Amino acid sequence: MGINIQNLNFAYSETPILKNINLEVNDGEFVGIVGSTGSGKTTFAFCLNGVIPHLIRGKFSGDVEVSGKNTKSFEVFDLAKFLGLVFQDPDSQIFSITVEDEISFGLENMGIKRNEIKKRVESVMNALKIKNLRDKETFAISQGQKQKVCMASVLAMNPEILVLDEPTSQLDFRGTRGIYEILRDLNRKGKTIIVIEHKVDWLLKYADRVLVLNNGNFVIDGEPKEVFRNPALERIGVEIPKAFRIEKFLKRSGIKMDFEKLIRV
Repeated sequence: MGINIQNLNFAYSETPILKNINLEVNDGEFVGIVGSTGSGKTTFAFCLNGVIPHLIRGKFSGDVEVSGKNTKSFEVFDLAKFLGLVFQDPDSQIFSITVEDEISFGLENMGIKRNEIKKRVESVMNALKIKNLRDKETFAISQGQKQKVCMASVLAMNPEILVLDEPTSQLDFRGTRGIYEILRDLNRKGKTIIVIEHKVDWLLKYADRVLVLNNGNFVIDGEPKEVFRNPALERIGVEIPKAFRIEKFLKRSGIKMDFEKLIRV
């Protein structure tokens, strides 16, 4: 059932942030969302998991359905069973003292049996390579490690849809690649993945659809290679992937090169 959005509008006060958004995301898609700073990306993410309109107040209208459930009719906790959101700021998502307790937190609130909780916690810590953090205090680990812990806590709840708001902003190249490989594997197993991202090179490699948010609405929607070749992106303020910058330079220099090789640079 995926995500179905009809006529979504939202404003924190008088100035509209999201304007008449109509959008469908099908089950099993890997979608990237890009846009300049302040374009409404994080606000849009909050609309997907019910934080808007339930916890953040403003002028909200329209309908957002997640796995067939209208967010106006279900609380954030109920929606979390179907859609997991990894926030841009990990400090705003961490509640527990230790890493293991943080990853267990959502599962305990869902009433999952203790043996199953242990299995899931072990599984996500292995996947994200954070077993060494198990007994660490959450306030004492790095921001990059906090991002991984937040992702682990969401993955442990096994939602059908995973939404991540700049999940690798505090990670280096190796850490970022590791996260995207995990997301690709989850997607191949049927999970719907939505990533809000400024590191556009990774979306070019891993996403199968990219949406461009500008001035409160999605103005471009398509396959990554088509979207990132659109000349309007620079005017909007979206970074162009490295592969396309190299491609443009080589064309001007009269040098031919296989584009697929450029993507792997």
